[in-house]
Amino acid sequence: NIGVTVTAALQNDTRRLWVKLISKRAFRDYIAFRGETNASLARKAKVSPALIALLRSEKKAARFSCKPSNARAIEDALNAPPGSLFSAQLVGGSPTDTRLSA
Repeated sequence: NIGVTVTAALQNDTRRLWVKLISKRAFRDYIAFRGETNASLARKAKVSPALIALLRSEKKAARFSCKPSNARAIEDALNAPPGSLFSAQLVGGSPTDTRLSA
């Protein structure tokens, strides 16, 4: 459960909590299975289409992480089980930093 992980992690660490995609392929496959586009998923999850596009992308500018609230909204919009697409990560710097810590 992301909520429990968030609470426990923040009590013991001052770094920022973000969530990381478990698998870009699984994320893209889930979006295709649900028949969503970047724009339609963004509307349903109330996030920007750019966030969905960056999370789906395999290009150099791609993102692998986002805020827990966005991850929860995306999983809800896709009717995916909580925690099935994203896992909690503590980061010391920018959420787009490639040096994510476990």
